[in-house]
Amino acid sequence: MADYKLTQRSADRTQEDGFPVVNGYLGEVVGHRSNGNMTAAEQLQASSSMFPHDNLRQLPPEIVHITEGYLPLSHLIMRLVQETFNGMTELINQMFEMQMPQTNGSILVNPSQGNIQKKVRLLEFAQDRKAKFIKILVLSQWSRRAESISKVIDLKAWLDVQRGLYDGACSWIGELKRIMALERMPNPDLNTALEALSLGKAPRLPDLGYMPPKQVPPQHLLKALRGINTQLTIRLRLHETVPQSFNDYWISNGRATFRVRDEFEVDLSIADETPSSQLYFIDFRFAFSPTPAELPQGRLRNDLEARANMLLGHDGLRGCYHFLHDFVLSHKLSIFRQQLHRLVQGRWSEHLKVDTVHRSLVIHYWITRPGAKSWIEVGIRRRKVKRSSWLHEDEDEPHIGIRWFRAGKEVTDVPLTIDLGHLSIEALLKQIISAHTSAIFEEVKTRLREGHLYSKKTLRLRHTRSSVEPTASTLSVQLTISHSCTVTQEPVSGRLVLLPPSSLYSRTERDLNMLVSPEKTAAACIANLRSTISCQEVERALRCYGWIVFSSIQPKQDKVKHLFGHDTLGVGFFRQKSWDPQWLLAFTTSLAGDSWWIVKLDKRSLGEHPIATPGPSVQVAFKVPSAADGIVSRKLEEVSYPEVSRIERAAAGMISQHIDSRQLALRRIPHRLIKTSASTVSSALPALYVRLPKPQGQKGSTTMPPTNQVVKLSFIGIDESNSYAYHLVIAQTGCVTLRSGLLHSMDGEFVTFHPTSGAFAFYLKNPVGISAIPGLLDGLAKVQRLVRYITAVQALKIHKFSLRHLEFTYSTGPQDLRAKLTFQSEGPPRISFDNSNPHVRIQDQLTVLLEKHDGLRHVIMLLSVTLPLMRAFASVETLHADDEMTILSRSVEWYQLRYNHPSARFNVRLRRRREIFMWFVEDTSSADGEKLDARAHERFLNMTDEKGEGWNGLGPGIIASVNGVETLVQKIDGMFQHLPATEPAPAADVQDHKAQKRKREEEDDDDDDDDVVVLD
Repeated sequence: MADYKLTQRSADRTQEDGFPVVNGYLGEVVGHRSNGNMTAAEQLQASSSMFPHDNLRQLPPEIVHITEGYLPLSHLIMRLVQETFNGMTELINQMFEMQMPQTNGSILVNPSQGNIQKKVRLLEFAQDRKAKFIKILVLSQWSRRAESISKVIDLKAWLDVQRGLYDGACSWIGELKRIMALERMPNPDLNTALEALSLGKAPRLPDLGYMPPKQVPPQHLLKALRGINTQLTIRLRLHETVPQSFNDYWISNGRATFRVRDEFEVDLSIADETPSSQLYFIDFRFAFSPTPAELPQGRLRNDLEARANMLLGHDGLRGCYHFLHDFVLSHKLSIFRQQLHRLVQGRWSEHLKVDTVHRSLVIHYWITRPGAKSWIEVGIRRRKVKRSSWLHEDEDEPHIGIRWFRAGKEVTDVPLTIDLGHLSIEALLKQIISAHTSAIFEEVKTRLREGHLYSKKTLRLRHTRSSVEPTASTLSVQLTISHSCTVTQEPVSGRLVLLPPSSLYSRTERDLNMLVSPEKTAAACIANLRSTISCQEVERALRCYGWIVFSSIQPKQDKVKHLFGHDTLGVGFFRQKSWDPQWLLAFTTSLAGDSWWIVKLDKRSLGEHPIATPGPSVQVAFKVPSAADGIVSRKLEEVSYPEVSRIERAAAGMISQHIDSRQLALRRIPHRLIKTSASTVSSALPALYVRLPKPQGQKGSTTMPPTNQVVKLSFIGIDESNSYAYHLVIAQTGCVTLRSGLLHSMDGEFVTFHPTSGAFAFYLKNPVGISAIPGLLDGLAKVQRLVRYITAVQALKIHKFSLRHLEFTYSTGPQDLRAKLTFQSEGPPRISFDNSNPHVRIQDQLTVLLEKHDGLRHVIMLLSVTLPLMRAFASVETLHADDEMTILSRSVEWYQLRYNHPSARFNVRLRRRREIFMWFVEDTSSADGEKLDARAHERFLNMTDEKGEGWNGLGPGIIASVNGVETLVQKIDGMFQHLPATEPAPAADVQDHKAQKRKREEEDDDDDDDDVVVLD
């Protein structure tokens, strides 16, 4: 009430003075004056307070509305009801389990103890529930005024805060008063000061009677110091137990200086000659940097001196050492902490995290990298140090220790050193990060060398190590012949960087920095980078050389590994324009090396336009052998034009061999690919050995077949247009008497025969992707035919022969007669003669005979048999005009002479009697219905009764030997040269002549019927 009145009076006085009161709150009294004057700020504030609407802006903030901890009343009621139900259920179950004695009376008046206990428990439960529901009732009544209660709660909370502020202000004022008491200066004694300054003395000051010290001469001072040095020497040698860490000491200037390397120097001395007296602390200096040269005067030095003197009195030198050693170690940790703080605020920010755990610093580096974390622990460790053997004791020697955890695992096999004489936490970080980087690169190098490319030093791989500078640790990797990269690691962030910067490396660099465990998976990223660059180089080179690149063919990864190997990383598909669309050339890369393959596509996946068809399916793949197969190659093959040409030749050869093998399998012809020694890249492919079936007609024959059964088919190259493949066929003939030589032909076919072995070789040319087996079989058939014919004429003089021609001489004399066999690609061979050759008239009949079995031998025999006759025909034809005589060749064994002036007909037929060939000539003029010349007929009848050189008349005709037929024909022709005109013969004479002829023929047939054979 008193407070209210005081406030009311203050408000009234404020209104009387003319200053406003807002919301009952007394603002600042702006009219208050200090020392009778108002400052400029006060005048400005006073002028602004004259306007009520300006003071509205200076209202205090709203009281904070408390909402934390409020719960709806419905939740409380529901919880109480549920609790009551559960309690009632539990109580009923407990009452049911209680034993009730049996009584004869009513249960309601049962006076047993169990019944009473049940009632008591039921009443207690009801009473407890009643009390809680009453509380709920009270709360429900209060909830009707919840808004007012909420305001009261807010006001209560605000008052508590204000009371706390008031108490805090009082405490602060009291503490300030206590502190300022020490800073209070006494009131100045002006009278005493005036006397002292003017007279030089002050009688009011007391005189303590101190005597000034005497001056010590330098000789006495030097003697005293030497004496102290002697006492210290005796003391330390005889009476003190000097710790091993204090073995490095010297005595001079009356003090003993103990030095602990890279830690401190301490000066001790004595104050008494008694050996049992303690040593005293004189001075202390740090023996490492960065530290001040001496401890500054102040609290730290005073506390250090007091603590050291106390330990020297209780524990001696050992206690002093342990204290100073522990002090230095703690100071070193604080220096490390300060250096780390500067690093975190500098360029290591966001990549370095420092935690302090007890007396250790935990330094987390590369905190932004994914995966397991790495850290360094720098702290005070204890180790067992064996002292001198005569002491027989071990001590726990504290020291600055380092523990390195790489990817969450402690590393114990890497020696870590720290320069305790020159503290630099950054140098320690660089040392450990260098070791971490070297460990990553060494593991990557090991994994890359699992492949032959780097293990056999086909590609260069070099790891440069540095123990102090992380950026000097690099991994140089040669990707291809023209591409190399260097992998480094940024020491601050731990990012892996590929140098030199290139757009080719950007994706790989991003993948490397996303790896959880780069030492295990970085090798795979580098291998993929090498695969990508190698495929790009090959694709670029093959495009320049005219190949078609198929980027639409992307088989699944399991299909690639199944076809090309489990270590395959990349694959590209190419094709020459002249190749069959079903065949492609594939290039694969892996750490084992780059390989070339021929790939056969599934025909069902090829559309009408194979190049534009997306995603053809790969059916089968075969590896193309390289020039270095079978040997260790230390040189990577460059994608140059000669190398691409070699691969193209090898691929074309493999395609041809595959198609040939497939063709042979369809024909059920045994075959095998056998690797042979190769002197050139083209012949590096295995040769195809074919076992041909035995030719028909050779079964049971005692003669050697034209060719042996095994034939070697070798691929030797392609033409300049890359469209045709060349094959070399080597086989063995049964004829060993063939002369060697190059067989020339008009279409460019070449066949070579060995002079003694009977082996022969010829070339085949067919489009790439087309089987050479039909050409092989056709060529072998031609060679077999040629060999068969050469064997037949080997006794004659052969001038030239080839798969298409065979020219030989079958008669020597004044004029050599030659025959030429022409082997057609389709159809039987033909025999031909020069126009001057007498056999030219029967070359068609001889050609027909060549088709029969052993036809050439029969033709050669007929050539010798018919030669005299053909010469006779040729000679007599020159003596007559074209219309006087005609020679008809009905067959090789049957000819007819026709004379027109005079008219006559004579048949000349070949007969064999007792394996002897003879020519039989007869007059057939009357049988042919011709009008006979009487004189010619008479003369021929006369010749049948005569006998000449090589011929003999025989009844109806004349028999002549092979050589005598020439004279006979000339004699017959001579009869007609002297007959000027045609005269018919008498009919009776003709009939008699025919009758005699038939009679003689019948007699000849009866005498020797089997000796006369007419040749077909």
